[in-house]
Amino acid sequence: MVTSEGHPRAPLLEELKETPAGTLSEWRLFPSSMKFIFWNEFCERFSFYGLKAILALFLADRLGLSELKATEMLHVFTMACYATPVLGAVISDTLLGKYRTILSLSLLYALGNWVMSVSAIPDLDPVTKRASTHAIMGSAAGLMLIAMGTGGIKPCVAAFGGDQIEFSMPHGHVKERLRMVFFSVFYFAINVGAFLSMIITPLLRANVSYAAAFGMPSVLMVVSVLIFWAGRGKYVHRGAVGSVFSTVGKVVVDAVRLRKGDFGYQRGDSHWLDPAKVANTEHDVEDVKALLRVIVFLLPAPMFGCLYGQKASVWVFQARQMNGRVSWLGDIIIRPDQMQALDPFLILFFIPLSSQVIYPFFEKHGMGLKLMKRMILGMFLCCLAIFTSGLVQLAIDRQATSGSIGSYSNAFPTSEPAISIYNGVFNTINANGTTHQVSILWQVPQYAIITAAEVLFSITGLEFAYSQAPVSMKSVVQAVWLLTSAAGDMVTISLVGIIGDKLTKANRSFLFVGVGLIAMLFMIWISSYLKYKEDVNDEVVSMADNLQIESTVI
Repeated sequence: MVTSEGHPRAPLLEELKETPAGTLSEWRLFPSSMKFIFWNEFCERFSFYGLKAILALFLADRLGLSELKATEMLHVFTMACYATPVLGAVISDTLLGKYRTILSLSLLYALGNWVMSVSAIPDLDPVTKRASTHAIMGSAAGLMLIAMGTGGIKPCVAAFGGDQIEFSMPHGHVKERLRMVFFSVFYFAINVGAFLSMIITPLLRANVSYAAAFGMPSVLMVVSVLIFWAGRGKYVHRGAVGSVFSTVGKVVVDAVRLRKGDFGYQRGDSHWLDPAKVANTEHDVEDVKALLRVIVFLLPAPMFGCLYGQKASVWVFQARQMNGRVSWLGDIIIRPDQMQALDPFLILFFIPLSSQVIYPFFEKHGMGLKLMKRMILGMFLCCLAIFTSGLVQLAIDRQATSGSIGSYSNAFPTSEPAISIYNGVFNTINANGTTHQVSILWQVPQYAIITAAEVLFSITGLEFAYSQAPVSMKSVVQAVWLLTSAAGDMVTISLVGIIGDKLTKANRSFLFVGVGLIAMLFMIWISSYLKYKEDVNDEVVSMADNLQIESTVI
């Protein structure tokens, strides 16, 4: 165990113990390896979100899919990206370790990006106006490689960054603060990359080609690999620790088997896994308990992923029905796929606002926002964002019914119509004063709300998945956290497949809101079984014991 006594930065450690939370002093304590991890994550997320920003339109415009089918396919791809982390976690924890897993799967990831870019080069068939079979097959292969690559490294990068703090810093309050700052900065790097990519790649798509738009993420992924490799001599390495899944399986099976027999099991034991201690080490049993606590905590999380994922598909197609010309801002045109950039842009402000101002303020006044409270509030705001988008869709549908709204090509004309004048911030009106079209700026409120929801839910979940995981299961628990997003995409695919065209777009949004509210109520129910146990007099706290769940739920 690392202790503060004799630590090379011991004086600074002591100074920071007396420094209020939320200051920037923590930056001085970050290990030197962190800069490689932050820049690597920035480039990788630029690559992923740049591709994802234009993917829905690529599937519809180049591959000829309907909006519903393109929505399904995009969520299938996203689901694959968030399901394959389990594979990455197994490879990391049982074979290669985090560093070599990240490096090797990043190379596969980069290959997939280049395959996707090359597949977008051929022109459309002059007769069918669709991509060739070779382009379709190439795109499918590229997306498969990307899903395996990005999914495989997802559970490892955040955990690898956490390891740099966990195994180089002494236990105590400062370490906990550094870990919180790390995950906030890590998420900050993600969203800087996402914001820039969501601005640049749609411009390349509109003004150059899809091949060029996919080419930019390909270049950034190569840069990401080189940056990560450059820091190889500065990382804290932990090798593979063995098969976690076999350990979990053995503990569970032994617990069930021994519970039915005598075998030294005492009926007074407090947890249903305790009988397994007869055939396993106490450490292994406690680790499995901690893993189950994390899983129970994250049970409602898939519904958040389901709702949050709407902005990459449904909201893009919604923006396509709106007027993207903003007269009061230099007459610029906002592309439908560029609106997604609002989310990471606002994140850049919301993260420091929450971690440096809001959370410290509540803690200072004895009203700290615990993990579950943040996530419940985040789920509520996510439902509110989808509800807001449904209201916007109702306005769009009314315009479509009156015959005044055009398609995307009509919504973004090359010149301003002579009969239209600008009035206010959000609407374009005809000379007779009647509304001509719903402005794309009406999507701003729903993006602002869902961004606040993301800060409360996703960053909290990322921190929780690492901090509450047993040391031997860091990557596995990260994979479980990411798997909730895959499950959310599965919910989306299932609901879209069942509903089809039976409901209007607005009513589909309201249906998703209803399902989300049910998930929120389930979270509130789970929170009633949670008890946070903190010993302020003990600096050395086992991470697996930070959160005690005293309930028969698990």
